[in-house]
Amino acid sequence: MKINKKSFIFGAVFGIALALGLVSAARVFGIHLFVPGSASQQMYDKAKVVEKCIDSYYQGDIEDEKLIDGGVKGMVEALGDKYSQYFTEQEYKELMSGINGSYVGIGVTLRQREEDQALIVQQVMEDGPAAKAGIKAEDRFISVDETDVQGKNLEEVIAMIKSEDNKERTITIGIERTGENGQKEQLEKKVVCKEVKIVSVHTKQFDDVGYIQITEFDKETAGQFKVALENARNESVKGLVIDVRDNGGGSLEATIQMLDELLPEGELISEKSKKDGNKVYHSTNETSYDKPIIVLINEHSASASEVFAGTLQARGAAKLVGTKSFGKGIVQTVLSLERSCGGGIKLTTAEYFLPGGKSIHKKGLDPDVRVEYKNSEGDYDAALDEPLQMALKLIRQD
Repeated sequence: MKINKKSFIFGAVFGIALALGLVSAARVFGIHLFVPGSASQQMYDKAKVVEKCIDSYYQGDIEDEKLIDGGVKGMVEALGDKYSQYFTEQEYKELMSGINGSYVGIGVTLRQREEDQALIVQQVMEDGPAAKAGIKAEDRFISVDETDVQGKNLEEVIAMIKSEDNKERTITIGIERTGENGQKEQLEKKVVCKEVKIVSVHTKQFDDVGYIQITEFDKETAGQFKVALENARNESVKGLVIDVRDNGGGSLEATIQMLDELLPEGELISEKSKKDGNKVYHSTNETSYDKPIIVLINEHSASASEVFAGTLQARGAAKLVGTKSFGKGIVQTVLSLERSCGGGIKLTTAEYFLPGGKSIHKKGLDPDVRVEYKNSEGDYDAALDEPLQMALKLIRQD
């Protein structure tokens, strides 16, 4: 075949020029020319182009760390799964403190009033640092270490107090307190920040019926539940009410341990995951509870609390009273990124099924007896708690 030398030289020069042009364009926009393929390569190229545009044209301050965190958050959000999330280093620390059942702080629960954004002490942990310093429920926070916190949002103020860096450190809390005569006084309380264990299990006894409220499932919950259950084994107790209303879930491991305390040998739940395939959890028959059990649920009972209530119902060990549960039958795993890029990531990694293979995801649990709690305003009164009163009645009739 005869080659046209002139055309060949022109083509070669054009090709070289085109390549040089692409390399030049890549350098201008900071692009690394990878072989097309992986999402990470394409994302890198796009990110560099966007970064160049921001650097060149954006009229405003630029914080690199915020851009990076925002980009990674957007990547996880693109999954379209509301339960998956990227956490910055600070967010990850706060998340893990809740999961681990303890945190460094002063032992108070704060709420922010809607009408004036005031930060009010809702609850003071018994024998906690704040209680020892004389802080009381209904006190209003006005300063932390002489920094005015009036007008700040709740998360900002919590971050100032709840931090590993504050361990054994004395902080000064400025409060406003309203006396019995209606007079307001401003006080300063010096509080030593300590490691505070979260109390997630609360007990009462209604004459001959035991009552255990579980507010969340964390690493301390199973141990607290075991202690509470021992009191409910008393001969004078006819049965047990377990309240998981408004419990958004938590540790699946803690839930399995607690179910093992209540149920004889048998299947608890099964789990299907991309990484581990199918896994079935069983109770060990080391302990069980053979008295009547009623579990209180509502529309805010979700995830681990649904595993707990649903397994007891499916095994015939308990009846459910209340309203239909939330319907979250998937499992999230929190992965630490501290050794790589910092922070952490929570991803949906599995779906669980109750004994017999029932999924409750987007379906929820149906109560055996539907009773709605109507007294949602004003101070709590157990006598006006219709689901609780129904549960007590059913146990006494059993």
